Amino acid sequence: MNRTDGAAEKWTVLPVFQLITALTGFIGNTFVIVAFAVNRSLWTPFNVYVINLVFANWALTVLQFPMDVISSLSEGKWSLGETACTYYILAEWYLQPLILNSHQAIAINRVWAIGFPISYRRFHSVRIAIGLCVGVWCYVLVGLAPGFLPDVLYNRVPLSANHTSCELNWRAQFSWAVAFQTIFLIWPQIFMVLAFGVIFVRQRMRQQSRAAWRSNEVRPSRVEEQQNGRQRNSESNRGSASKEQQGNILLLLLTISITICWSPNNIYFTGQYIWDYDSPDLFVVSFDLLFSCFITEEDATIKTGRSTT
Repeated sequence: MNRTDGAAEKWTVLPVFQLITALTGFIGNTFVIVAFAVNRSLWTPFNVYVINLVFANWALTVLQFPMDVISSLSEGKWSLGETACTYYILAEWYLQPLILNSHQAIAINRVWAIGFPISYRRFHSVRIAIGLCVGVWCYVLVGLAPGFLPDVLYNRVPLSANHTSCELNWRAQFSWAVAFQTIFLIWPQIFMVLAFGVIFVRQRMRQQSRAAWRSNEVRPSRVEEQQNGRQRNSESNRGSASKEQQGNILLLLLTISITICWSPNNIYFTGQYIWDYDSPDLFVVSFDLLFSCFITEEDATIKTGRSTT
């Protein structure tokens, strides 16, 4: 079977919004990728995580969003056949967890930088960052394989006149679906919030420690030595503090974006797994918010990524 019947195209609010978001996300993410590609000075270790997230978003706009528009035009009735359906399921189930775990990689990097600064400065490099980002792609793929492969081989409900939706048959592998949802979609969001809390507490402790050290510092006897010492300390600390702050600001913006945009989506699918319900209105709202993330994240990465190490 190559096509299912009765899938009339309807340009409702959802496909129109998806198309606009896809085009905007493609243009914006392409701009960021090109900016990083032509400017080698932007290739700092931390920016590797940023470009990894941008590339994952770009891949989503190219590989999944067009399929989302096609599906929404037919009100969820799939008309492109089994092979295209398999491709669509792979793109949807792989790229979205990949993006969330790319966010988590940024949070892990910030915890490492703030919690273990000596180790971070000694070992972190562009090569290490690239290796960790490649590890994220492999990590999600390994987690997806135990559910995706059985679905392709024998669990998938074939497309027919009575079954026209293209979806992974999670009911046939319920335990895996819940575990995948928890580990690869819900936990990264929780970890980002926890990471920001840890970073905030750690920075407060460092500020208090510095204030106590300064109050007990022995002042130089000469005015000239005092001025030179302050100038050297100020110049050396200003650069690292500014770069550290930029990374933390990016983490804050991404954490807010994740909380607002991904929470309804995670709630929708978690509830569907538990109570096996389908709410079209909540689905539309959750995906509208989710698609909006890709516009706000482009702005955040452009503003903060260029000055962060």
